Amino acid sequence: MHKLILVLTCLLALGVAHAQQQLEIINLKSRTADQVLPQLRPFVEPGGTLSGMNNQIFIRASEANRRQIKDLLAAIDRPPRRLVISVRQDADSTATARGAEVSGRVSSGDVRVESRRTVVGGAGVEVRRGGDVVRGQVYDASGSSAERISQQVQVVEGGKAFINVGTSVPVPLRQVVMSPGGAVVSDTVVYRDLGTGFSAEPQLAGDNVTLTISPTHDTPGRYGPGSANVQRLTTTVSGRLGEWIDLGGSVEERSSEQSGLMRHSTRGGSTGRRVQLKVEELP
Repeated sequence: MHKLILVLTCLLALGVAHAQQQLEIINLKSRTADQVLPQLRPFVEPGGTLSGMNNQIFIRASEANRRQIKDLLAAIDRPPRRLVISVRQDADSTATARGAEVSGRVSSGDVRVESRRTVVGGAGVEVRRGGDVVRGQVYDASGSSAERISQQVQVVEGGKAFINVGTSVPVPLRQVVMSPGGAVVSDTVVYRDLGTGFSAEPQLAGDNVTLTISPTHDTPGRYGPGSANVQRLTTTVSGRLGEWIDLGGSVEERSSEQSGLMRHSTRGGSTGRRVQLKVEELP
């Protein structure tokens, strides 16, 4: 008897709760249902339902919960903010070359010894005696170069942005297929895209921005058709609107040394790369 009363009480409570939950259709002003539903679903009360299509959402819940959902929508259902993403990819290179060498020709009887100059320029001295000549040379050279790349693209918050500027490089391709009649050789040309750009997905929270970004910088290589110097970076960062954010960088050091009977030289250099971004809100 007590179990029966308990079951009837539970059924009565469920019936009252269901009667209190009513269906309401809410028209959206600036966003679509797909954009707002993921943010609203965690706030739906147990037993309530939430769905939507196009610019309408359908909620079945208590009056208090429906009022809470509408208060949340007031903050979410607004026009997307327009943004401009700026990315800078900078590279600075230095190179040095230092050395000394002796060159010339000296004859003694039927024997003649000759050493040719390998470096043109630099400070040196020359001594001549008859048909003999001896040169001494010391050189010290250095140089530097800089590359500055800046790109911008507009996007709305929550959207995806992509930009890439470059060229398509033809790459010869030879395929050899073995058949019953022998090898079949076919020559074709494929194209490889080399360029500079980035893809990004920004999310805003007040004046703070969080975005996943993948900048690239590809240039033709020195090792024949199809080779490339590739720079890749993928990261998620956050910062304030209007401020430059460091994404990352790299430093490459190079050095070499050569020695011989009458010459010695050293070469060195470095290349430093840096990637930064800034997100600004457009009026």
